[in-house]
Amino acid sequence: MKLFPAAALAVLTASPAFAADGDWQHTAVLYMIGAGIDGTAGVGPVEGDVDVSFGDILDSLEFGAMAAYRGDNGPFAVVADFIYMDLETDKNGLGPFGQTRTTVELEQLISELDASIAVTDRLDAYVGVRYWDVDSTVTVVGGGPLGEDISGSLSEDWVDVIYGLRYAWPISANWTLIVRGDVAPLGTGSDFSWHSSAFADWRLGEHASVLIGFRWLDVDYDDGEGANRFLMDVSEGGPTVGFAWTF
Repeated sequence: MKLFPAAALAVLTASPAFAADGDWQHTAVLYMIGAGIDGTAGVGPVEGDVDVSFGDILDSLEFGAMAAYRGDNGPFAVVADFIYMDLETDKNGLGPFGQTRTTVELEQLISELDASIAVTDRLDAYVGVRYWDVDSTVTVVGGGPLGEDISGSLSEDWVDVIYGLRYAWPISANWTLIVRGDVAPLGTGSDFSWHSSAFADWRLGEHASVLIGFRWLDVDYDDGEGANRFLMDVSEGGPTVGFAWTF
């Protein structure tokens, strides 16, 4: 299985820097994320565990890419975020009819658009939408009563309305700790979803900085019945390192 690096252009964690005279100021970050994923995916009556640790990600990730943009103007900011991952994982187990091997394939596109306002010099509040587009295939080899394979494949998309806070704490002249978190409560798209990230921003100069941190995303989505049921109850994320540029 071939791996393409999960490189990203993202700005969700960059330090706030407001431009003078009402001009827009832009920040971009190129980073790598060592993502793991854990949970359950299901299509119709077929369910399988998704369990890919950080150490296994090189074997399971077929392709991953991320891109985002942040623009600041006074106390206001807009953020657009893009995440794409194509994962495949296998797990051996014991089913009701004997030994089985479950294969789960997840192809997911997550897009986000936020608007935020500075509540204080350090704290921002934001609201936005996060769009999910997921293709899931679950195959249980030997899972049938006669030892036959059972499989299901479905595509599903939904929109979560998210509410969040972002806090930037300057701990020294060159270091800033940035924490961000949001939730999509019951009644939007998912049954429930949340996201959190924490980064240390090491300022190298007027425009450049290095980011070291962690990002995590959790989603619980269950919709449909019978053969049309779609289940995605997973947590995904991991350590992240990146390079930021403000212009």
